Amino acid sequence: MERGEMPVMGILGQISHLSEYYAKQMFEPYDLKPGQAGILVVLSLDGEMSQRELAERLNLTPPSITAAIQKMEKMDYIKRTPDPHDQRVLRLSLTEKSRAYLEHIKEVSRQIEERIYKGMNTEEKLLLRRLLTQVRDNLVEGRSPDIWKHPIKL
Repeated sequence: MERGEMPVMGILGQISHLSEYYAKQMFEPYDLKPGQAGILVVLSLDGEMSQRELAERLNLTPPSITAAIQKMEKMDYIKRTPDPHDQRVLRLSLTEKSRAYLEHIKEVSRQIEERIYKGMNTEEKLLLRRLLTQVRDNLVEGRSPDIWKHPIKL
């Protein structure tokens, strides 16, 4: 293989690694990981939910997010309250602290996108977004229709 002939999978892997590294650095002052910031985003968009519902929304198994939820609760980013209809179920919701943190998440996302799109005009940005969406859709198409419903075990 020639030097300039890296497979697309290699390039996508590098992009994923670099964007994750950059996000970790930017979220570090809040002692949260990018995945935990994702939990806050989902709760802000979808509202209060159970751990099982959150796991399904994130395509994860409930046990795989338990540690993150426990840490976030101790740090006052998430609160758990009993479900009024089923006391066995705990509902997860945002705290005032996490609502304030959401503004930082938006800013970090903006800065990461700014870095990703550096040197691109509007047309190129739209094209990149369309192409990446097509790549994702192509990969999903190659799997069973409910790929997003199969939890990932971390």
